[in-house]
Amino acid sequence: MPQWVTGDAARLRQIVSNLLSNAIKFTDQGHVRLALAPWPGAPGEVAITVSDTGAGMTGEIRGRLFQPFIQADGASPRSHGGTGLGLAGLGLAISRELARLMGGDVEAQSEPGCGARFHRAPARARLRPAPAAERR
Repeated sequence: MPQWVTGDAARLRQIVSNLLSNAIKFTDQGHVRLALAPWPGAPGEVAITVSDTGAGMTGEIRGRLFQPFIQADGASPRSHGGTGLGLAGLGLAISRELARLMGGDVEAQSEPGCGARFHRAPARARLRPAPAAERR
């Protein structure tokens, strides 16, 4: 996989930061992983995935997950260090909106007891070879 991704660095950084923050906040034990990989069936596109071994979510919670001002799991904001404005403040709603502005999306996969996976679906973040000066 090439060493460089072309895209809006500030938006990608915010999306990844929000997803990692949530994963860390809701994972008491186990791990949080960030992975970059070529997107299947879309040459040159990159998928960004944050996965964790947290408590996971029901379909009902996943259905509300990207709505602003919703505490998805019903827990007190203090129990997870949040503001009460949403799962990570407005982080997931903002992340999805930023991804959509770049022509992509943020998607969630989870089941109770199985952790969660969040994908930044590709669009306008393209892989390219590192410049010659960087390859040394």
